[in-house]
Amino acid sequence: MDLHIDVELRGRLLLVTAGGEVEFEASLRLLKQAFDIAKEKEVSKILVNILAVDGELSTFERYRLATGLVAHLKQREMNARIAFVGKPPTTNGFGIRVAQNRDVTTEVFDTQQAALNWLDKWPG
Repeated sequence: MDLHIDVELRGRLLLVTAGGEVEFEASLRLLKQAFDIAKEKEVSKILVNILAVDGELSTFERYRLATGLVAHLKQREMNARIAFVGKPPTTNGFGIRVAQNRDVTTEVFDTQQAALNWLDKWPG
């Protein structure tokens, strides 16, 4: 099944729920689309739930995905707080560390509630 996302605005939070098989180009394109929606709606808190995504990107693809998304955020002048909810092997935290090292406020969590609790610490 192809990678797809559903996007829902919940007050000052953009909830992005992904499903399907992970693939680099689709992941980059869909996450950029979600970030563009957040910018358009003036939302700075983004929760990306990828628990329903299967598969695994290579380490190099994870690096390219993170650096591509960081560049997109900077180009759009976004100072977002981004929480990812996922499980191995789809999520291993490497891309998160790459983004953090480039001054993006992001974390990865095992549950959506833990991600929401983290996002609640930030002003809306």
